[in-house]
Amino acid sequence: MKRWVAAALLVAAGPAMADDSADIRTARAAYNAAIRAHDTTGIRATFAESYVGIAGSGGEVITGGDAMTAYFANAFGNPAFLGFVRTPEVVTVAVPADRAMERGHWVGRTRTAGGEARLGGEYLAVWVPTAAGWRLRSETFVTLTRSEVAAP
Repeated sequence: MKRWVAAALLVAAGPAMADDSADIRTARAAYNAAIRAHDTTGIRATFAESYVGIAGSGGEVITGGDAMTAYFANAFGNPAFLGFVRTPEVVTVAVPADRAMERGHWVGRTRTAGGEARLGGEYLAVWVPTAAGWRLRSETFVTLTRSEVAAP
């Protein structure tokens, strides 16, 4: 009997969880688009109030959505900054759907005298549902690759 109840709950939750996963992927795509457009308002809308980020190379801890938005505003003021792209590989929604985990890879690009520096690695993000949709509670980035690409 317990198995039937558990199976029924999973079947009932299936479509909602799929929608939540799709919503999180859509939110990540909007965040990437905001970074590309240097849109600090769009970036800020991605974060929960309790946001905490850990940067990939130096391990700096960035506490709060306003602080992470300021981090990007500062980067946008640097003409060498070319951007970041985060690509989700896995999104897992908790049961009940009070949080979700996103894991993927990221690439950051900066203009250099000889061309372009690229950093990359993996990240883990925690999303939480809010009245306004899924928001990022935390992100941890790990830098695993560094390369220099010569200008054409």
